[in-house]
Amino acid sequence: MAKVGLKYPVYAKLGEDGTYTGGAVIAKAIKASVTAESNDVKLYADDGVAESDKSFKGGKISLNVDDLTNKTYCELLGHKFTAASESDPATPETVLANANDIAPFVGVGFYGKVVRNNKPCYLAKWLKKVQFAEPADETDTKGDTVAFQTPTIEGDVFQLDNGDWKDQAEFKNEADARKWLETQAGITSE
Repeated sequence: MAKVGLKYPVYAKLGEDGTYTGGAVIAKAIKASVTAESNDVKLYADDGVAESDKSFKGGKISLNVDDLTNKTYCELLGHKFTAASESDPATPETVLANANDIAPFVGVGFYGKVVRNNKPCYLAKWLKKVQFAEPADETDTKGDTVAFQTPTIEGDVFQLDNGDWKDQAEFKNEADARKWLETQAGITSE
């Protein structure tokens, strides 16, 4: 399998009842990296390994996107967002980040094109429980040439109470992969 693309990063807030609400597109995808961490425990008996555990214990996600709007930034990190005033153009859109803010648990998904045996297909992934952390905030001056600067947000991947942590589905066409992600995130088409 050769991965040849990445699109449509979405998220939705995870409720205490295990359902997702408020699904939305994060931005345009540049790069997604998911790293699973496994337990590595061995029980030695009679001078050898009698039992071992390589079960999932957690993971990390790093998501690089073309933009992270103030509203999406606040929803992913639990900050306070205030929209710009429509009646007063002098009142801008604002973000208030407080040291006591708690990033909510969210589901996060994306899909990419893959080629297997010279045939294209689309692999969609949905991480069931993610908590993002404050991203680095870097800005460089413009030099002789333009260098695009894009945000990367990172978080921890957890398992649900039942042990599930990821859904993955493969589709023959892109529209079905996108629809599957919209269903996971509860995004309704307009």
